[in-house]
Amino acid sequence: MHPMTRVSLALAVCAGLAACAGPAREVRVSQGPAIEGQAWRLVGTSSGDKVPGSGAGSATLEFKRDRFSLSGPCNQHTGGYQRSGTEIRFGGEGRQIASTMRACPGELMVRESSLLSAMSQPLELVFEGPYLSLVAADGASWRFDSRAEQPSAEGVDRIVQIAGQRAPCTGVAGGLCLQYRDQPGAPWQYLHGEIEGFEWQMGVEYVLRIREYGVANPPADASARRWMLLEVLDRSRP
Repeated sequence: MHPMTRVSLALAVCAGLAACAGPAREVRVSQGPAIEGQAWRLVGTSSGDKVPGSGAGSATLEFKRDRFSLSGPCNQHTGGYQRSGTEIRFGGEGRQIASTMRACPGELMVRESSLLSAMSQPLELVFEGPYLSLVAADGASWRFDSRAEQPSAEGVDRIVQIAGQRAPCTGVAGGLCLQYRDQPGAPWQYLHGEIEGFEWQMGVEYVLRIREYGVANPPADASARRWMLLEVLDRSRP
């Protein structure tokens, strides 16, 4: 066979194969499970921090289109994000994360700063059933749950500041009550009763995470609520 004939035949075969193969198909990279349209509750960290599921000190992450919002552990945060497969970047396209400037107890600010610092770098999305973890390059991680927290009748979590001095009040044996407030600088209020599990020391100011329970039919000289200590967030001597 003449050499030119062999070349022409080869070209014809190649053209035929290309025609059989049809048009080139677009190759798409799987984005993995969807993260939009649900509230992700922070339920754990690799550092072992105690994370309340709701109330004071809790955090919820939500995604909507190209924006995210993070509520807690102290402030409100929002900004853009970009996702590529299992990698996510918060504050995408040079957009910064905007945050409120609420004053919070030191321990909560440390937790919040740690999470925001991690969100300034690319993070890996790890899915496990209803859970989503944000994993940093150094292995630090924050675990979120997409399931709604089950309602509980066991009380409500609060963060309160306790004064280093008791004050005269009525309805309490001895006439001296603990003083508390919900925000730094707010007026002190009287707590008619003690905080279960809490050992108060004169001259020391505390920031506590407590659980408040209602008391059905309390005596006339007693409080209609009961407080139980969950965590001492901060202590200082003014």
